[in-house]
Amino acid sequence: MEWVKSSFKRVFGMKKVFFVCVFFFVATFIGCSPEKKDVTLSPDNGLPFFFFPNDQAAQDSVEANLAYGTYFTVHPQGRYKISFDANPTQSAPFLQLHRISFNEEGTRYTSRRVRNLEATEINGRWEYSFICEESDIAIWATTLLGEHDVYYSGRVDHFSFEGEGPYSNSFNLNLIITGSFEGTADGLDEEDLATELLASLRKAYQGILIDTIFIRYAEYHPVVGHLFPKDEPWLAGTSSENVMLDELGGFGTGDTYNALDLVLVHRIDKSTGILGYSSIFSANLGGGIGSTIVLGSHMKITSTEESWLNADEIIGTAVHEIGHFFGLRHTTTTNADFTALGDYSSYEDGIEDTDWCSSVLAYASAKKKSVLSTDIYVRRPLAPKIYTEEAASYNLDNCPDASNIMFPFVTEVPIEGFTEGQLQIISKNLSLIPH
Repeated sequence: MEWVKSSFKRVFGMKKVFFVCVFFFVATFIGCSPEKKDVTLSPDNGLPFFFFPNDQAAQDSVEANLAYGTYFTVHPQGRYKISFDANPTQSAPFLQLHRISFNEEGTRYTSRRVRNLEATEINGRWEYSFICEESDIAIWATTLLGEHDVYYSGRVDHFSFEGEGPYSNSFNLNLIITGSFEGTADGLDEEDLATELLASLRKAYQGILIDTIFIRYAEYHPVVGHLFPKDEPWLAGTSSENVMLDELGGFGTGDTYNALDLVLVHRIDKSTGILGYSSIFSANLGGGIGSTIVLGSHMKITSTEESWLNADEIIGTAVHEIGHFFGLRHTTTTNADFTALGDYSSYEDGIEDTDWCSSVLAYASAKKKSVLSTDIYVRRPLAPKIYTEEAASYNLDNCPDASNIMFPFVTEVPIEGFTEGQLQIISKNLSLIPH
């Protein structure tokens, strides 16, 4: 979803724009209901919050803003359902969906209504189902039209956004080597690293087929290759302003184009203590903004020191970041996540079969001036973040979710893998993304 956040960064300038990862479809999705009203209520609040499909976490901020404007992305032929608890004191509102378009300079946006849906009440919930008929990825936004043709004033509780698409459960990978690469700390070159990476991903992502991993070198990119000399270490966030290097996305044609792009740099120089960067539900396997995950072969410790990573550390980071890419949050929300995502309502991922750790939140509350960096990348200025060793005093090894791939910190606890609930979210979100 980097391309979404980039657009909103351009549009809103200094305004704060926040970017906030299972459902089995028993009934067949229906098309949009007949439009009953001609009144259009466009988003009027700056669209401060984003939501993405099949996310189980608390959605307090989305619920509070759903009537006035929240935004999301849709994919061709995706089948979606928005639902929330029926309010017996209110008539069911009309859900209006609007396509968001930007002017050429990215300084303003306009909205055009594309759906006006009546609610269907099922088991005490109002449900709105629709099928996306767009030809490409698009940004849509919500409003709720209540009685007397004004914004709905009732409460929105237990919001849910579910989605499933027609695309396959398989994908390819590009490992893009950027700048000089000295191998891993334990002596693996790029060929060996790619082999080990593919085996580990296939083991972790049960029920999903990862076909092939291709090795590409940034200096050979046909358009921007000259910007990536092979004889110098690439520092993401310093060597170029674009820490995600999404200009390298979609490197190749055919099977190598509709692939997930893993960009391997010397280190991520934006923050200390960061091994990799991704965005929650990036939702793009077609190249360009939102199609990249950035991994470092080294980790920045201080302004002058770094740690050389071994293959297991790089691979473990890749497995974790790909989880974010396909819509998984951290099992426990960190203080840095709160800052980056702009939503303080979700303390954990909400998935029934994952645990969460109160020690992480206790640390965040006690050390407000020492904020651990998050690996969830948001394309906007973030508050300064400082990595400290004091987190160790909370013994994060004892966290019940420390063995889960999506635990936010590196510990000494062996990783056991994804839960069934996490894998179901990944599978459904993969099915939505054209590839």
